[in-house]
Amino acid sequence: MKKFMAIALIVASGLFLAGCSNMGSAATVGGAEISMKMVEDSIAEILAERAKTDISQMQLESGDALNRSQLQFFITNKIIEEVAIEDNIKITQAEIDAYRTKILGQIGGEPALPNVLVNATLAPSNLVDIFRRDLIVAKLSQAATNSGLSEADAGTAIQKLVIEKAKALKIVINPKFGKWNDLTAQIEAADATNGAVTP
Repeated sequence: MKKFMAIALIVASGLFLAGCSNMGSAATVGGAEISMKMVEDSIAEILAERAKTDISQMQLESGDALNRSQLQFFITNKIIEEVAIEDNIKITQAEIDAYRTKILGQIGGEPALPNVLVNATLAPSNLVDIFRRDLIVAKLSQAATNSGLSEADAGTAIQKLVIEKAKALKIVINPKFGKWNDLTAQIEAADATNGAVTP
């Protein structure tokens, strides 16, 4: 799970920093909107789960970093879904159910899930999307290794594939969240000094 999620989280979407024309929009991905409410609801859910969990030994995102990571999550999901459509990759409910069972077995069962999600800064309501994304990336990885690539090269190829798809979709993010880096396909913190040199 860590391997597939790590690959998926590396990749996202984008062209260049530009303000969304609709300020109720956190981002647009190929014309599809990710609303501010989607991001805000995800953050609220994460914070509510933290309040029920012992987080004293966890290093967790907060503030602007949390805002960026949640928007990145939704953008990444959209990019991965677009790659799946292009490559005709299908994920069935049976596959999701089987993967969920596998993951629960690895983490120690259902009771351990809330703590795992809090530590990973993931909202419980997004769990199915997380599983779908992992399964899509797993199928992409399998196809790459079947073509003769090593596991390491397969990961690099998937990252390149998704970044190129992100460029094609011309992501636009709300400046509130920072700026888009086209080369890394990541949301970065905005320059608080607006380019000024500080002594």
